[in-house]
Amino acid sequence: MPTITPKRTFAALPSAERGKPVRISGDPKGENFLYCNGQSVFIRNMQDPSKVDIYTEHAKPTTVARYSPSRFYIASTDIAGKVRIWDTVNPEHILKAEYPALGGAITDLDWSNDSQRIALCGNGRERFAHVFSMDTGTSVGTIEGHSKSINTVSYRPTRPFRIVSASEDCTVGFHEGPPFKFKRTQKFHTNFVNVARFSKNGEVVLSGGADGKLVKYDGKTLDESDPPEIGSPAHKGGIYEICFSPDDKQVLTVSGDKTAKIFDVESGSLVQDFVMGSKDWHDMQLGCLWQGGEIITINARGHIIYHSLETPQQPKRVIKGHMKPITALTVSADKTTVFTGGQEGIIWWDATTGNNDQFTGTGHTNEVTDMVVDGDNLISVGMDDFVRFSSISNRQFTGGEVKLDSQPKSVDCHNGVVVVASVQHLTVLDGNRKLSTMPVKSEALSLSIHPGGCTVAVGHKDSKVRVYSLQNGTLTEQRTVEMQGEVNVVAYSPDGAYLAVAADRRVSALSATDYKELSKAEPHTARVRCVAWSPDSSRFVTAALDSKIILWDDVNESYKERPSIKAHTMSHANKIAWLDANTVVTGGQDANVKQFTVSD
Repeated sequence: MPTITPKRTFAALPSAERGKPVRISGDPKGENFLYCNGQSVFIRNMQDPSKVDIYTEHAKPTTVARYSPSRFYIASTDIAGKVRIWDTVNPEHILKAEYPALGGAITDLDWSNDSQRIALCGNGRERFAHVFSMDTGTSVGTIEGHSKSINTVSYRPTRPFRIVSASEDCTVGFHEGPPFKFKRTQKFHTNFVNVARFSKNGEVVLSGGADGKLVKYDGKTLDESDPPEIGSPAHKGGIYEICFSPDDKQVLTVSGDKTAKIFDVESGSLVQDFVMGSKDWHDMQLGCLWQGGEIITINARGHIIYHSLETPQQPKRVIKGHMKPITALTVSADKTTVFTGGQEGIIWWDATTGNNDQFTGTGHTNEVTDMVVDGDNLISVGMDDFVRFSSISNRQFTGGEVKLDSQPKSVDCHNGVVVVASVQHLTVLDGNRKLSTMPVKSEALSLSIHPGGCTVAVGHKDSKVRVYSLQNGTLTEQRTVEMQGEVNVVAYSPDGAYLAVAADRRVSALSATDYKELSKAEPHTARVRCVAWSPDSSRFVTAALDSKIILWDDVNESYKERPSIKAHTMSHANKIAWLDANTVVTGGQDANVKQFTVSD
C-alpha cells in the first residue's frame, strides 16, 4: 500500500503582537533557538533555520519556552497558565511533568542554574508569579510585592540566588532564597516594566520599560548604579526585550522606536544602533537574542532578522513567512515555487530550499482566501472583495484589480478567463474586464473549471453541485448534483475525466461525463478543507479539520483502507497541492508550510 511520509517543513514565524514582547530564547550549547506560535513551540537551528523541530502538545496557545541550563529539558507555557516540562533528547519529546502554575496567561519564565527550579509570571487570578520544583511542582517560596500583573522574571545564575521580577505597576522586585521571599522593590520606571534580566555572571540586573528607560542595578542587592540609567533614555519608544552579550560586557535592546541598540554595560555608552525603519509600525522590534556570534531581533511581523556588527545598516539575513493561518496556496507551472497567502499577504517560496519573500506592491487589504496560477499571472481573491493580479516573474502586484459584488470564496482560471465563486454571485472576468455576474441560489463555497474550459462546477452551501456551461463569458446552468452536506470543495482531474467532491466529511469521485458517483467514503472524522489531484489524474489527496491527509489511490473503489498521515498536529491543512507525482505541499492553520512524500 502507498505511504505518506513527512519530507520538509517551512516553519511559522514567532507570534508577534504590537506593543507586547516576543520571548525568544537560546540554547546552552548555542546551536538552537526557541520561540512560540499558536499551540506550538519551535526549535530552530541557529546557523541553518531550515532545520526545525516542532513541539505540538499544548492544548492552548503557547507563550514562552526556555531550555534548562542542563539542556535536557525545555519548559514551555501557555495562555491557560500551564507549564509543560519535556525531554529534548528523544525526538518524541517525552513529557516529564505538567503543572497548572497560574490561573491565566504566563508571560515569562526562567530556570535555576542547577535546572531544579522554575520561576514564572503572568496574569493569574490568585497570584502573579510562582516558583516551584520542576520535579514535584511544590512551591519553593513566593514572589510578591507587586500590585499588578508581573511581566517578567529572571533567576540569578550564581550564588547567592535571587529572583528579579518586573511589573505593570512600574516597579522592579527583588526576592531572596530559596525558599524565596520578598526583599525590596525599586521604582525608577514611570511606565510598565517589560523586561528585567540578570547578566550571565549575576553581577548586574538591567530592566527595560515602556518609558524607553534602561536601568542598571547591582545583581546582589538591587541597588541602583550611579548613574542608574543607561542612555537617558536608551530608546524613544518602549523597550520590549534585552539580552546580554556572551561575555556580559554589552547588552542588546529592542524597542518600539523601530531600532535595536547595543550598549556598553559598564560605561553606558552606545556601541551600535540598528535602525530598521521609520514609518511602518511593522518595523517595531519586539524580541531579541545574542547567542555566540549571532544577533537576532524579531519585528512586529514576526520576521527573524540576523544582524551584522560589520554592516549594521543592512541585515545579514531576514527570515520571513507566516505567523497567522495560511488560507491560500498554489504552485507555479514548473512546480519550483510555492505561493501562500493569508492575513500577511502573498509569499513565494522556493520549493526546495524554503527561501522566500513577500510580493511587493499594493495587494489585498485583508485575508487572501484563494489563488490560482495562469501563465505568469498569479490571480488571488481576498476578504477585501477584490480579485488582484500579480506578476510571478517580478514577484509583485501589477495593480490590476476588479471589485466584486460579494465576498469571494474560490477562484479558478483557464486561458485567461477567470471565474470567481462568491457568497452571492458567480463572476466571469477576462483579465481586468468583468464579462458577466450572475446571482446564485445558494452561497457558493468552491469552484473548478474543467480542463476543456467550457464547463464550471460550483459547490454550494445547500448541498448541491451545480454544473454550468461557460460560453463567451457567460455561465449557464446545465445540471444539479445532490450531495449529502455542504459542498466544501470541488476539483476536476487534470485529464478532465473526474470531479472530486467533498461534502462535509464525505468525499466522492464523480464521472465528469454524466456526473454519476463512482465512489464515496467518509474516512475523515471532520469537515474536509481541500482536495488536490495528482498530475497524472490517477489519484487525489484530501485534507480535513481532523488534521489528516488521506490518499485516494483508486477513484473507483469506495470501501478500502486508504493511506493517511496526521499532517498538522493540533491543527489542520487549509490548502493542498501537488509539486510532482510523489510530493504534496500543504498550507496550515498553524502557519506552517509542509511537504510530504507520497509513494507509488
